Amino acid sequence: MNLLFDFLKHLQETEKKKLKELSVKGRSAQVWAMMNQQAQRMEFDRKRIETTLKISSAHFDKITSQLLSKCYELLFGANSLELLSFLSQRATFVKHFYQEMKRQMAYAEKTLSKKQLAGFYKANVNFIHFNMPIIHKDEMVLRMLADKYLAIEKTRNAKLLIECKLMYVQIDKLFAAALIREKSVEQKKKIDALGKLPDNADEELAFAYYWLKIYFNNAIEDFRESLAVTSEALTVLKKYESEQNQFQVLRIELKQAELLYYLSRFEESFQIFEQWMKIPQAEKLPDHSYYATKYLQICLITTHLDEAKKILESKQTLPLQHLREVLLPRDIISFAKYYLFSERYEEAFDFIQLGFEKNPKGKYFQYEVELRNLQTAYFFLTNQKKLAVQMCNKHIKYLRSHGYGVKQSDFPFFYVLTKAMFEKKKRSKALSPKENEMLQRYQFGSYAVYGKLLMRMLET
Repeated sequence: MNLLFDFLKHLQETEKKKLKELSVKGRSAQVWAMMNQQAQRMEFDRKRIETTLKISSAHFDKITSQLLSKCYELLFGANSLELLSFLSQRATFVKHFYQEMKRQMAYAEKTLSKKQLAGFYKANVNFIHFNMPIIHKDEMVLRMLADKYLAIEKTRNAKLLIECKLMYVQIDKLFAAALIREKSVEQKKKIDALGKLPDNADEELAFAYYWLKIYFNNAIEDFRESLAVTSEALTVLKKYESEQNQFQVLRIELKQAELLYYLSRFEESFQIFEQWMKIPQAEKLPDHSYYATKYLQICLITTHLDEAKKILESKQTLPLQHLREVLLPRDIISFAKYYLFSERYEEAFDFIQLGFEKNPKGKYFQYEVELRNLQTAYFFLTNQKKLAVQMCNKHIKYLRSHGYGVKQSDFPFFYVLTKAMFEKKKRSKALSPKENEMLQRYQFGSYAVYGKLLMRMLET
């Protein structure tokens, strides 16, 4: 895929309008015009451009590379880090980020002072660490940047900062692959080995230190401990007064709202999310999309469907024809949930199918489980109950193969209950006490969205 075409295709309207100011002449102007036409149609055909303009493939590549650089310069001027930040925050521009970072690093290593170079390396560590979902984090690049940074900054605090960030990514990776439980003791030892936060820690280190501990406890589902750590973190971080620290405090506040959700304090969670997600600073957070997803879950659980609709509408910043192409799996799942709750079943099914396409071979376990739950609910709620029940045995087998049998996990209960509801309805019998106990378990914490779906299924 040509990077210029890919860039033009995924720009928002305000950015496209800005690029109309781009001044080019000759062959470059001709290539620019044809590339924009193709991007608008979303059909890339380099052969047609080369043939029409009578240029070689090498010449085409050179021109498009120069044009892409001009686009970057027009949008971001000489601020190279602002450009990298922009590229790292959009899933559609991940390839652009890594390509541009490599180019900038080669130049920086020849021209910048050691202090400036250390800042460049650390900035890019942060872009990958904070701005990208785990599916796009290149650990080899991240460790390379970390090593280069520590070769210049050799203080204990610098080393601790990088350790916190790298450990966070490792936990994130284990969590996404459903391996965190079996590796939890090993990871906890590493975190404990970090020791106490140094008295002379700056706000960046303080945030990274607590952020790691909060996320680890989340990953192993020790939500009460995680909530306690957020309280400690807020006490420490509120001592710093910089503008950047205000954003860090906001992230901790939102994390508290998320933890209240996990602890089944749904109304409290909704109130806090509603308070903080509506302030302008929230939209500037690198994990705004993540918290929007959690906020949406709470809206569905507490039946604030109008608020849920607003959240999804805020994600529709691209034309519908390629919105689906750029959505992350977690956002696809959010759309599917909303449409199921809104009884727009065929739209829900479209997003469920898209979710499976974006998570081939169940690469990310958590997404796979959610998609299978939603697929089962869709079949049941659209009166394809026999098909839903047939799929349940397949899903239970899948969970068991990953170490999530009924004795180890609550995950299979969604399918056990689906089967039970089908059988009971055939015989006009109520659920057994054990089955009702399972159903109640699904009314709490992160299971509650699916608990609400099970209640709807029970009523059909």
